[in-house]
Amino acid sequence: MDDALNRFRQGADRENQRRPLRRRYSAELRQQAVEYWRHRRGEEGVGTIAASLGMSVTTLQRWTRASARGRRFRSIAIVDSAPSVGTGATVVIQITAAGPRVEGLTVETAARLLTLLR
Repeated sequence: MDDALNRFRQGADRENQRRPLRRRYSAELRQQAVEYWRHRRGEEGVGTIAASLGMSVTTLQRWTRASARGRRFRSIAIVDSAPSVGTGATVVIQITAAGPRVEGLTVETAARLLTLLR
């Protein structure tokens, strides 16, 4: 048996001694399982890997998808002053969960901007 697999299974058994049916895994064990999956995915399918780890395919897939999403926060740059359009108007662009929001443009300028962005 692979050392990484053996360490994962021992850790999982140690953490779940009193929970034989609904097992829970620490963040460290989840990371170990995802690393094991990354190492083995070229050689075996996700079902085989999940069975080796002693967990359901759904659980392993959920963990691998969560790790693929990466960080939840992105770095941003704060600019001292907002850029201006040729008319001297201040333009504010906000990126929100609902999508980008642009303030300070005329309808014609906004239409030109949208055309350029396509």
